Amino acid sequence: MSYNRYGISPENALSRAIELQGIDKSDAALSTLHEVLSSRRKSNWSPTYEKIMITYIDLCLTLNKPREAKDGLHQYRNLTQTQAPGSLENVIKYLVEQSEMRCKEAKEKIESEEAETKADVPNMENDLDASGDDVPTLDLDSNNMLLLSTMTADPAQNQKESMLLLPKIKFLWETYRAVLDILKSNSNLEALYHATTIRALEFCGAYKRRSEFRRLCDLVRTHLQNLQKYGGIAAMARVTDGGKPNNKIRGWEGWTTESIELQLQIRFKQLEIASTLHLYTEGFKTVEDIFNILQISHSRRKVAGGSGAPKAKIMATYYEKLTTLFWVSDNHLFHAFAWYKYYTLCKEFNRGMTAEQKSLQASAVLLSALCIPSVPASATSDDGSSKIKSTEQDNFDREKTGRMATLLGFHTRNPTREALLSEIRAKHVMDDVPDYLRELYTVLEQDSNPLNLVEKAKPLLDRLRSEAGSDGEGALSAYVQPLINVLLLKLMHSLSASYHNISLDHIKNLTSGLEVPFAQVEKAIISAASRKTGKSLSVRIDHRANCLRFGDHNGGAQLESDHMRSQLTVLAKQLSKVCNVISPQDTTADEAARKAMYIDVRAVVDQEHGEMIARKELIEQRKEEAERKLQEQAKEEQKKKAEAQARARAEEERRLAREQLLREKEKEEKVRKEMELSEKKNYLTAMGRNVDAMTENELSVVDVDALAREHRNKLAKKKDDAERKVKETQKKLDYAVRATRIEEKPMIQKKH
Repeated sequence: MSYNRYGISPENALSRAIELQGIDKSDAALSTLHEVLSSRRKSNWSPTYEKIMITYIDLCLTLNKPREAKDGLHQYRNLTQTQAPGSLENVIKYLVEQSEMRCKEAKEKIESEEAETKADVPNMENDLDASGDDVPTLDLDSNNMLLLSTMTADPAQNQKESMLLLPKIKFLWETYRAVLDILKSNSNLEALYHATTIRALEFCGAYKRRSEFRRLCDLVRTHLQNLQKYGGIAAMARVTDGGKPNNKIRGWEGWTTESIELQLQIRFKQLEIASTLHLYTEGFKTVEDIFNILQISHSRRKVAGGSGAPKAKIMATYYEKLTTLFWVSDNHLFHAFAWYKYYTLCKEFNRGMTAEQKSLQASAVLLSALCIPSVPASATSDDGSSKIKSTEQDNFDREKTGRMATLLGFHTRNPTREALLSEIRAKHVMDDVPDYLRELYTVLEQDSNPLNLVEKAKPLLDRLRSEAGSDGEGALSAYVQPLINVLLLKLMHSLSASYHNISLDHIKNLTSGLEVPFAQVEKAIISAASRKTGKSLSVRIDHRANCLRFGDHNGGAQLESDHMRSQLTVLAKQLSKVCNVISPQDTTADEAARKAMYIDVRAVVDQEHGEMIARKELIEQRKEEAERKLQEQAKEEQKKKAEAQARARAEEERRLAREQLLREKEKEEKVRKEMELSEKKNYLTAMGRNVDAMTENELSVVDVDALAREHRNKLAKKKDDAERKVKETQKKLDYAVRATRIEEKPMIQKKH
């Protein structure tokens, strides 16, 4: 029954719904409240509507109807968005909190029942052993249990989750989606949008909802794209000038510093949950979103009155999240660069940073850089053969790496291990690193003797493992295993430069100090040999001969290898250095020539300096002239554009005036025709004709003047006929009176 159809007030509808709920008619109560919320007669908000909405939400939660809850929330949004946004915020908070609480209660109930079941199983076994009788098994719908047992190890647990937990999870997920859709462009409730998004992300992480996490990321990404497209600086400027805002961003007031920070915090949480769920593709998409948000901030700084760059604390948090993402995705290169950016930001802006924290972060930067797999310079030739071996896949990977470096805000588009280590040395990061890590750096980067390489590195790795464990910092101890892999890679390359064949027993002796199984050593060898770049290690494991064979083993192709091609070149360079040490050349003539050259340079340096300054001034003048011309050209174009707009406006005004005049003429003509038609009808009616039986075409061909003349003629004829009849009547009467008097005259005379 529809109550609002008869004008029932919100107060009466609320009382009626409570009565229906009390007699177990929740569906009827929900329908009553929904009709009140969706009624078009409601105009002004009142606190009663908030009470109605709270009761409506409780009914939706009880009946598990997420679609009705979403519809009611949209109706309430339309009512309160402009009149009472605070009430909308309270209702949304209540809906989210109640949905989360019921979902949590369902999960706790399942966990408690599972714990009781696990506790009852040993008791049943003990009773069975004590009595020696058979205990009847529980009848848990054997057909369903048999079906579920093919999909899960615990069918009873899966059935409980399907009945109790999954409906609550679905309701909570639909609640998050509805709330985010309502708040996606509401600047007044932007903090609530941020809090709801964070809650939704935490929900996906807590319940391991991977598909929902992907859909949530796509949803907030769509919201961001709409705000970028329709709510940017240019779009909002058009709205300020009098244009209409797009419906997709209704309620949006433009980007502010707070909105940018809230959007960044949402993406940081996305990075964290993506790392937890091992969804690295979503993590990299989130990095692109963060780059777009930073571009928005950069665009705002170009506008007059725009705020500064994002706070260093926010960017430090960003790079800290990236270290975790790249570490769990085994991307050691970007993991190291993220650590370096995080360290530089903390060192520059964190005034309260202690020496211990600085040492820990510097150690993490160095160790993460050392963990990047690399090939020693001696393992490659300088004859350009590696460039020849470059493939399209290498170019694609290089472009992909450069694009990712740009998105992350790194200082180079070609991030490499060597570039990062060079930056570490240039920025004196090594000064904050403990001494034993410097020794480890020396072993991995400078020492090349394969016979004592492991012997030197073993105590340093053991110390790293022990000190990281004793300090309670597990971050540094995680680098031990990657460092061992890098050490094995360096060992193999060093051995390949000195040996053609080496026994596996000797390899085992060399790597025994690392305390790793030989299977891991073999895995490192195969990984180094199967690299797709031109710097891969050429090695074979010959288990039949129990040895390693380095170099190409294709017959005569061994002499054509890159390493063999550069042997004579390397020998010549080394012999030249030895000769210069044994018998140094006489450099007196060279020094004299050099001094003379310096004298000539000093003589012309002032002149060249002046010419350079003059050239610089000339370049500046030309730049200023070019800028002035561009400005004049822009002003001229703007002037022409303004004149064209003025002409267009004048032409538009003239067109409107012509149309107005034409409309007035058409109106006058229409009135004239109507008056003429009315006059025709009056004439025809007066002439005794049936106007209703005549068509419009017949009426249109009738001449008004002819009708008027005909009407006048008829009137004149009628008048003449009337006058003639009067005269005839008068004459007849006159004759009758005269005859009567003539006849009565003798009678009167005779009488008198």
